[in-house]
Amino acid sequence: MTRQFEPHDDPDIRSVWTWFEFQTALIGESRAKVLRMVTPGSNIRAEAPRTHESQFIGFTRREVEEFFDAQRGRLELLTMLDLLATAEAILRVDFKFRIATRKKDGLSRRFREIHQRRRDKVRLDEDILGAFKNEGIPVNDFRGALKLRHWLAHGRYWHPRLGRGYLPSDVFDISQALIDSIPPS
Repeated sequence: MTRQFEPHDDPDIRSVWTWFEFQTALIGESRAKVLRMVTPGSNIRAEAPRTHESQFIGFTRREVEEFFDAQRGRLELLTMLDLLATAEAILRVDFKFRIATRKKDGLSRRFREIHQRRRDKVRLDEDILGAFKNEGIPVNDFRGALKLRHWLAHGRYWHPRLGRGYLPSDVFDISQALIDSIPPS
C-alpha cells in the first residue's frame, strides 16, 4: 500500500502527546507481560507462547529490562522530534494565515514584510521566531529546543551541545508555551 502524503492545516500538538502516552502504556504493558514470563533465577522459558514475546526466549530479566528501556528511550526521542515538528507546523500555518488575511496587528505586518523579502524560503528561527522576538514574545526556550530537533532530524551522528537535557514533557511544555503566546490575529 502506498501512503498518500498531503498537507493538513490544523496540526495538533496535544494529539502528539496523547499518542506518546498511549505508546508508553503499551510498552509498559508489554514489558510487564514479558517479565512475568521470566522464572526466578533463570531466563524466559522456551515454552513461552509463539507470539511476539517469543523473541525474548533465553533473555534474562536484566536483558528484558534493558530492551524495554531502549524502546522507551527511542519512543521519547521520536516524540520530541514529532512535538517540535508539529510546533513548527503550527507556527508556519499561523504565518501563512496572517499573510493571507492581511491582518493589521504588529506580528502580521512583520510576517508580510518577511514574506515579501523571502517568499518561499521563510526560515523558522531567523524569520518567524525573529518576528516573535521583535514583538516581545519569548522564544529562547524554543530556540534552544530547536538544537535538539536538528540533532534528532539529522540522524544523531554528533554529540549535541544543547545546554540542557530534555524530556518529552519539557519539549511539550516549551512548545505549548510558545503556541499559547501567539497573539490573536
